[in-house]
Amino acid sequence: MENTKKIFLGIFLAMFLTFGLNFCNSEDPANSAFVHVTMMDNAFHPPVIRTYKGGKIRFVNEGNNPHNAISINKDWSTETTYGNLAMFRGAHTDVFFPEEGVFPYFCSFHASPDGKIGMTGVAVIGDASYNPQANTAKSKISKKWTGITRKVPSQYKTIQNAVDAASPGDLVLVAKGIYKEEVTVTTPSITIRGEDRNLTIIDGEFLRGNGIMVVGADGVAVENITTRNATLNGVYWTGVKGYRGSYITAYNNGDYGVYAFDSVDGLIEHSYASGSPDSGFYIGQCNPCNAIIHDVISENNALGYSGTNSSGNIYLLSSIWRKNQLGIGPNTLDRELLPPQKQMVVKKNIVYDNNNTNAPSKKLEYPSIGNGIALLGALENIVEDNLVFNHNNYGILVTMNIDENIWISNNNIVRNNKVYHSGRGDIALSGPVNVGNCFEGNSYGVSSPPFLESLQSCSGIRYPHIGDMSSSIGLLALFVQANLKEFVLGSYKNQPIPSSQLNMPTEAQSKIIPAHDVFDSYKGLIESAELPKLDKKDFETETNKMYTSGWRVHFPGTLKTWYFHIMGFLLPFAIFAAWTGLAILDRFSVKGSKVDLYFWMILLLPFIGSLVYLFSKESKVSPVVRNTVVFGGILLFLTILAYAGYAMTAVTEPSIT
Repeated sequence: MENTKKIFLGIFLAMFLTFGLNFCNSEDPANSAFVHVTMMDNAFHPPVIRTYKGGKIRFVNEGNNPHNAISINKDWSTETTYGNLAMFRGAHTDVFFPEEGVFPYFCSFHASPDGKIGMTGVAVIGDASYNPQANTAKSKISKKWTGITRKVPSQYKTIQNAVDAASPGDLVLVAKGIYKEEVTVTTPSITIRGEDRNLTIIDGEFLRGNGIMVVGADGVAVENITTRNATLNGVYWTGVKGYRGSYITAYNNGDYGVYAFDSVDGLIEHSYASGSPDSGFYIGQCNPCNAIIHDVISENNALGYSGTNSSGNIYLLSSIWRKNQLGIGPNTLDRELLPPQKQMVVKKNIVYDNNNTNAPSKKLEYPSIGNGIALLGALENIVEDNLVFNHNNYGILVTMNIDENIWISNNNIVRNNKVYHSGRGDIALSGPVNVGNCFEGNSYGVSSPPFLESLQSCSGIRYPHIGDMSSSIGLLALFVQANLKEFVLGSYKNQPIPSSQLNMPTEAQSKIIPAHDVFDSYKGLIESAELPKLDKKDFETETNKMYTSGWRVHFPGTLKTWYFHIMGFLLPFAIFAAWTGLAILDRFSVKGSKVDLYFWMILLLPFIGSLVYLFSKESKVSPVVRNTVVFGGILLFLTILAYAGYAMTAVTEPSIT
């Protein structure tokens, strides 16, 4: 009988996992027989690669961003072999090298136009000698304004002309107008400022990669300007120490709005971002980041904020995150360096109505839809004193994240938040392996699982294993749906054009300060943070919507993913039912007379959690879904039990000869 149990369970698990893996499979990894260069965000690994004369190098993009490789001499590129300038995640192409030599190359999206700064690499072919020169020292920084202002267009025709002419400490002042260019900054300590935030506009025309890209130049500040319609990012710092973005508007850009990567000691304040298929605001791959985001508005993006592998002294304060697919999403991924994400504070924010199916999105971002704040494979973060409402799935969710590895969320603190009107749960912890997290002092309606604050208190009981499996399975099902591309991708090119935003005050414009010692200078914002003031009319509209609108939980939206979701949720019940049913069969076949009471008590256990959650309080889950999940599980349970009973009868009844 023991072998029968194992065989039965093995078949059951194999069938389910086979179904799931058929939908969750990813593209084949590059063949390990080749010499590889991995494109990460935003560097080539290894930076120097060697192969034989006549050999080839396979370039594989394992980053989240699009990349390419172009020879400094422009005599070869991945565009020629791949057929497209941009190679997205998972793409690979082979470049052949018939001659010996040293071939430096760069990524045109993430390096300076001359290929000397930023994302660069070197291919050494055959017996060619290569003696890497020491990195040239960066230009000297300046912590003070030089007194020189370079005006565009009265003195310099383009912003790029003025930036190229500037010395550290200079101000580049840009008059009102639409500037159809991409600005690359490699000089440290300069300040780029628009005369009017709403009328000084850098327009990428959906042709150029970035509005403003700061590559390896420390201390650059960008102020009072709009960037739009770039194919990649609005304003972007990479590989710098010291950055500041103030009074920036970034909308309808093809990747991120305001983006700091592999950069530390920064501040993003009084800014607005919308229409990005990744995130409006992003700080990634830094530890310690020493960075603050304060008083910003992020809406109509896939993610309001996304911080992949960003850790240490990073604060999201006093900001509004609304009408995105996900409001705030600190996360861990393998495709960037410095995992896991940890030690971030999310404090005094208003997060609401992040259920936007019309927002632009990518495959990776889609599964997070319908959540306010989601800690995705995140460690040791603090989420406190936020107002979170109107989400179709969860208000505040602590859960795992899936990439090459599964990253679990540990030791996060969720306290003193006001969380209301969430479709599945206001505060939630997914199961089965996210441990060490605590919830305390929150004002909420429904927790998932029930009694979350009682069993996962920050100062009292800390039950070691508790979590809602349904949220984990739902997330996996959305990954299946995303992987099958069974959803409509919104385009960043036609998202709403924002209204005018607040201009930089005259008092602030009187100060011209390069972006050095930024974190220490603005530490006071952490203690003085307050909830932002939401426009009274908007707040009343959203509050009324909470009570009057119909609620629709954003479960997976296709038949295949529904099946995955339901079967995944019911699988533990079915396994338990099969196991206990066969145990009963075993007992009857051996003893033949009595089933102990504790067996029947065990049979009830799989349903207690779902019954308490779905029926003990007023639930936003529709009756159809609720009854399907609960009674569908019971029906499956009874079916298996009936089969066990039938088998038991066949065993115990005497045969007639």
